[in-house]
Amino acid sequence: MDRHPWFSKLTTLLALSLQLGMGVVRAQVAQRGITYYVESARQTSPLLLDNRNQLQANALEAQRLQALYTKPLVQLTGAAQFAPIVSTDNGGVRPELNSRGADQYIGYDLAVSNGGLYQGLISVNQPLSNLFRAKAYAEPFVLASQIGQTVIRLGQHDVERAVTDQYILCLQDRLQVQYTDSLLQLMAEQRGIVRKFVESSLLKQSDLTLVDIETETQRNLRVGYQTAYRRDVLELNALSGLTDTTVVELAPLQLMMNADIGPVESGFTRRYALDSLALGAQQTIFELRYKPQWNFIANGGLNTSYLPDLPRRFGFSAGVSLIWTLYDGHQKLLNAQRTAILQQSYGNYRRFAINQNGVRRERIRGELRGLESRLLVYQQQIAGYQSVLASYRRELLQGQLPIINYITVVKNMVAVRRDALLLESNRQLLINAFNYYNW
Repeated sequence: MDRHPWFSKLTTLLALSLQLGMGVVRAQVAQRGITYYVESARQTSPLLLDNRNQLQANALEAQRLQALYTKPLVQLTGAAQFAPIVSTDNGGVRPELNSRGADQYIGYDLAVSNGGLYQGLISVNQPLSNLFRAKAYAEPFVLASQIGQTVIRLGQHDVERAVTDQYILCLQDRLQVQYTDSLLQLMAEQRGIVRKFVESSLLKQSDLTLVDIETETQRNLRVGYQTAYRRDVLELNALSGLTDTTVVELAPLQLMMNADIGPVESGFTRRYALDSLALGAQQTIFELRYKPQWNFIANGGLNTSYLPDLPRRFGFSAGVSLIWTLYDGHQKLLNAQRTAILQQSYGNYRRFAINQNGVRRERIRGELRGLESRLLVYQQQIAGYQSVLASYRRELLQGQLPIINYITVVKNMVAVRRDALLLESNRQLLINAFNYYNW
């Protein structure tokens, strides 16, 4: 009757090994959670960094256009052009830097060159009533900044999904390693029990050999799972922009489905609305050419063509200029029609994205319902295996059942547990996909 404590111990170990999330006691090490990897990916993504730089560039361009259409343009211009001649009046030959009106000479025609040009002017060009132009020209860059912010948010959303998917795969690999560790620990305890029974002639040597074979099989599986875990963790680091190659322990993750946003504007469709507004802003800029454009112009300084008169040729001038397009072949109407057609395309994209994401969310909900049904089947199978194991234990105690049968049932039960784990990982991936499209 002293066999009962050993089999009781064996059964207890089997039950412990089959608990969901079973595993050997692990060393206390610092864990890294999903937030650490997502934030690292956001901070190191070159695409996101480029979009942030574009935002700054657009803001600076808007300021430049504000200055261009509202601030005066002050310029300094200067010129010194010499056109000497050789005078042959009265039969002589006399060079003249600035002729007083020679009739017979060799050189540029004085009516064309005026003998030279001497200028030194400060000019001012001030746009008048151009504030509306500055706003119109700056609007596309304001919208571009808003589009850039939308792209950044979408990029962050994409990064979060990719990193989270990889994180779930890493957790799946790690749990498979833990399952195998638990089974190996069980096999080690079981081998000690079987060895004692063999020594007591209660079991055969072949039973101990079977336990050893199964142990080696599980060790080989563990190597594969551990290799997969290291591979996927390094890929997670790569996605997150981390150069660390240390394999760390990941914190558990339990995603929850967000409330369905329904067929409304979402993070995927805001870009189309902003693109449509950008087209409208470009149309507004195009129509500015049909408004009168006034400029105040002035200059002052030196302006002469006769060098000896230079001290008396300082002065100034002022006035206004006007540019007003009156007719260009109805280009305004044609461009407005073109803009309206392109805006219709963005509307079509927007409606398609809303409908597409709604269908995707419904598909994922259907898959989740299927997974929940399968998990229920697995639970029923596990309960059945537990009942069989309880019956097999009694038969083992009575010497009516080979230990290989007991090991086979244990392996099958562990396999069902592992399949349930993989199904739960798939469920987490589906929830992550649902939250991605439900944004």
